[in-house]
Amino acid sequence: MSRILVTGATGNAARHLPGKLLAAGHSVRVLVHRTPGTELDRRIETVAGDLTDAGSLPAALDGIDQVFLVTVGDGAAAFAKAAAAHPELRVLLLSSKAVVNTEFAGFDNPIYRKHLLAEQQLAELGVPLATLRPGGLASNALRWAPGIREHSRVQALFPELAAPLLDPDDLAAVAALILNAGVDAHRGATYTLTGPEVVTVADQVEILSAVLGRPLELVRLTEEEALTALARTQPPEFVRDYIPVQRRYLATTPAVHGTVAELLGRPARTFREWAYANAFRFG
Repeated sequence: MSRILVTGATGNAARHLPGKLLAAGHSVRVLVHRTPGTELDRRIETVAGDLTDAGSLPAALDGIDQVFLVTVGDGAAAFAKAAAAHPELRVLLLSSKAVVNTEFAGFDNPIYRKHLLAEQQLAELGVPLATLRPGGLASNALRWAPGIREHSRVQALFPELAAPLLDPDDLAAVAALILNAGVDAHRGATYTLTGPEVVTVADQVEILSAVLGRPLELVRLTEEEALTALARTQPPEFVRDYIPVQRRYLATTPAVHGTVAELLGRPARTFREWAYANAFRFG
């Protein structure tokens, strides 16, 4: 069994992964910014560090065989610098489907640039590498949870925006499969991951309404209202590019990829299945 470092384990994308790795018998270490609460299994080792600070990472990498790596603002520059002293490492990178979306060719924005940078930086590092490129996650709907709990209301700029949303548990299952086999067995592979069906924002609200058993109001925001709301929680560069990115998505036809089913031997979970499993998070 491997000693595996998981980054991003307290976020939506990787929260299910440590448990799956523990169940398979691996030793799991999680990189955290601060001492976590009770949400992590007591069998998990935690090490404080920051993926933007190479000097904070040696303790996290010490004795590690494999890494599940999320990207940060500079891609993976600090990680690559720290990992240069550990040529034995094998890395599974969480990138994004957006890096190969032709509709974004030449579109310089920080939302996607970090993923492209990370892929380039790790390729230059030369360690065994496999890459996951998911599209949008079903858990993105959790941003509506406060409005649903307090007002039974969802606010959205483009209710018609559509995507084949991926259940984060499926993402974790694919990551666990690769890490269980060993990244060496998947070296050089890139897997594009989506959910099994395209759903619009309006579809998601309708599904959540049915799952929660109460009507939900869907309110269309103006662009000015959307930008004002984003500015409360997001950095200026994200706010600047948000609407241009969404408009480009509106002009595309979302593609469903069958990679999850091919790798796991079962269908990918739908947004409705995700909603039933996470209904408690909406109050």
